[in-house]
Parts: sequence; structure tokens; C-alpha cells
Amino acid sequence: MAVKLPRATAEELDKLVDQLGKPDAKLREAATLRLMDCERSGRLPLAALLEFSESDNPTLSMYAISALGRNGEAPAVKRLIELAERHRESNPLYLEQIVDALGETRSAEAAGPLLGMLGIRAGWSGKLFGRRSRKEEEDAALERSRAQLTLPVLRALEKLEDRKAAQALGGEFLGHEDPLVRWHAVQILMKCNVGEFNARLRQMAAQEKDELVREAASIAIDRLEPLPPNLNN
Repeated sequence: MAVKLPRATAEELDKLVDQLGKPDAKLREAATLRLMDCERSGRLPLAALLEFSESDNPTLSMYAISALGRNGEAPAVKRLIELAERHRESNPLYLEQIVDALGETRSAEAAGPLLGMLGIRAGWSGKLFGRRSRKEEEDAALERSRAQLTLPVLRALEKLEDRKAAQALGGEFLGHEDPLVRWHAVQILMKCNVGEFNARLRQMAAQEKDELVREAASIAIDRLEPLPPNLNN
């Protein structure tokens, strides 16, 4: 390990990292729980997590990605964004882990890259996942990746509770074919107090086929609709 740590701590972490690579699932789980204890106690510093995130050991790197999300500090968010760019065309499950971690950071800095994964630029200066060329537009593999990431990205954006991101989403995902996507789209508008799409929510509250989505739209309208003038005083 390149990060300088007290000898006893470094030795324990080396053992836990080795344990993460074992085929026994119980050993890996025990190592993960112990590493999380080290996180909470401060014995596993951010610098070590940044190093682990670059590991060729997929179990270790996946653990570090989740840990960076829990950490949420600026260097952790920056590394997660870098990993998202680097692995934007890799295994969707790996990218989904990064997306989940970005949501866990609760950082506004994560909003632009997450929206970019859906092809939404909305004034953010980042280059991640933007629709950059006709060739990319026509790349079926990339489009499948975007489709697979839609639900994870919306779940992550819901955790961020970023009003600007909620406005950038607009009402596009309120009509998505997946009811889970529609449900999370409603939650984002409600949690961010965005009322620009109340007309669509009223329609959903009356006509939505999925019961849970219909109920969520109704609750959102109750919270987002302005009170009558005589009740505002």
C-alpha cells in the first residue's frame, strides 16, 4: 500500500484486502464489514480509498467506490466522476455502482455528470456522456447503456435533492415506460419542490395506470400546489 499508515493499521488493512480476494463469500463479507468499521473510526483514510478505487482487484475497487460515496468529500466526488468518465462504456453493472456512489455523496457536484449519463447537458460544463456526435447518437451499445442506467441515475438524483437538476430533468421521465422510473421522477420533483410540471402530475394523479405512481403523483400535487390565497395569510 502506497499510503503511509501506522504499521499495525497497514498490516491489518493488507490482510483485509487479501481477504476480499478470497473465494469464500463469508470471508469477503467479514472483511468488508471490518473495513467499514475502519472507515467509521478514521483508521482507513480517504487517501487509501482513493488508492483502492484504482485497484485491479474488482472486489476491492467496488468496495472503494461504495466507500467514496459514503465519504462524500470533494476528492471522493472528483474521483467518482473521473471513474464514471473512464468506464462510461464498460460493464453497466460497474458503472451502476459508480452512479449509486455518486448519489450517496449528496454532493451538488455530482448532479451534472449524472444528468450527462441521460444525455442532458442543461448548461453544465462537464463533458461526461454528452451527445457529442452523430456517430455516438447512432451507437446502439451506448444507447443500451443509457437505457440501463436511467433508473439508477434517477435514484441517485433523488438522493441529491438538487433543484437545478430536477428542473433539468423536466417532465421527460414522467412518461417513461418503466413505472419505477416514473415514480422516482415524481419523487425528485416533490423533494426538490419543483412545481413547473404540476399539470402533468395532476394528469398522472387522475389517469396513471400504476397505483403506486398514481398515489405518488397525488401526494406530490398536494405538496407542490400553492395554497388558496385565503390560507396563505
